[in-house]
Amino acid sequence: ISADGEYIIAGSYDRKLYLFDKDSSTPLWSYEFSEEPESIAISADGEYIAASSENKVYLFDKDSSTPLWSYSTGGDARAVSISADGEYIVAGSDNKKVYLFDKDSSTPLWSYTGGSPVRAVAISSNGTYITAGSGNYIYFFDRDSSTPLWSYNSNLNSMGPVAISADGEYITSGCACKNTYLFDKDSSTPLWVYNTDDAVQGIDISADGNHIIAGSYDDNLYF
Repeated sequence: ISADGEYIIAGSYDRKLYLFDKDSSTPLWSYEFSEEPESIAISADGEYIAASSENKVYLFDKDSSTPLWSYSTGGDARAVSISADGEYIVAGSDNKKVYLFDKDSSTPLWSYTGGSPVRAVAISSNGTYITAGSGNYIYFFDRDSSTPLWSYNSNLNSMGPVAISADGEYITSGCACKNTYLFDKDSSTPLWVYNTDDAVQGIDISADGNHIIAGSYDDNLYF
């Protein structure tokens, strides 16, 4: 949902992306992919929508169901995230790559190749910082370089979802190893690690970085 609550996007197993205005259950438009969408994201003002399906990343303007552009990755595009103003889009793919795009071009500004498929990405509201989860690793980038500022190896199991505070100061991640991690942007050493009884499959952080919420396969929600 957009930050002001005006627009809602949804992806469905009917292979469609839907855009709604908050005042009606009738979609403003829908777009049909060749496969079901893997990941979707909307800018804070609702102007831009990013989506991934099969091996493609898409960018839409809210006023049209025709994509502004699409980009073919070398493997299934598993995750997308978009900055608050819609200027920057980050994507992760099964070809082990993190991609950064400017909204005005389908040519990536850069890409980075990790050691495993990239299944989770997040970008700060101002588009300055990016985090990605790939295999055992968490990566943290400044948007001006494809070289990570740092990386963290859990040495345990596949890192799961990632989230980043609005200013990029704090990064959090869940893990199939049953851990939740919190990092400060200036260090790859976790501020803390919390262990649940099963894999952490969903995570988010408040804009100011003060609160984290995580969902685990142990049937609990943690705050």
